Amino acid sequence: MVEFGWLSFLAEPWFVVPFYAIGLAGALWVTWDAYHVNTPLKTAMRWAWPIIVLFFGPVGLALYWFTARAPGVGSFEDPDEKMNRHNEYTRSNAFRQTTGSVIHCVGGDGAGIITAMVLARIANLSFWQEWWFEYLGGYLLGTLIFQYKAMSMHADSWLQAIYMAFRGEWYSMLSVMAGMGIVMGYITPMAVTAQPHPDTYAFWGFASLGLFVGFVFTYPMNWLEIKVKYKHGHGMEMG
Repeated sequence: MVEFGWLSFLAEPWFVVPFYAIGLAGALWVTWDAYHVNTPLKTAMRWAWPIIVLFFGPVGLALYWFTARAPGVGSFEDPDEKMNRHNEYTRSNAFRQTTGSVIHCVGGDGAGIITAMVLARIANLSFWQEWWFEYLGGYLLGTLIFQYKAMSMHADSWLQAIYMAFRGEWYSMLSVMAGMGIVMGYITPMAVTAQPHPDTYAFWGFASLGLFVGFVFTYPMNWLEIKVKYKHGHGMEMG
């Protein structure tokens, strides 16, 4: 039997406070960078990346730096040259393309999931009540705001954009919540014996872990959705 007691450091203030301080500072920098230097980023990605960096801390910053920010992009003054450099970099391999899709997915879904988690813990919902409530919150926010914004650039009408957004988000959201469910229902109780409430360090420590596991779980799903053209990655057009 796998033991997860060693993850109890996720409930300790000495870890959680500095981790989120780095995440907050990183999210503010990414927001500034996306609007002043790394300007080729699409609007939905400008919204998603700060959320990812807030909850993933140094890992989120590394993902942004190595997958979404072309080297030397700040040296270009002409917007077209910046865009060409961005597209050349982000289209150069499947890892960057897929990471863009996953960030877009987990950033939008994550904001809804964590909001729903806070409300569910306050209301003392059961595990499955909370799971489905988080699924609904993440799915609606991720679809109607983040995915719709992206799909509207590839659709001929708002109705088609809604359909494309719901289609793409359905599969990726299931895989995100599979990862979240494992952390909520199995890992967290074994590490700290109970589901933590939002006014504890443990809640935020394990919320970060849950989103990260969801990120890992949904990565192959997003790769597949790009292959079948249900989604698009960094710098890509949909067929």
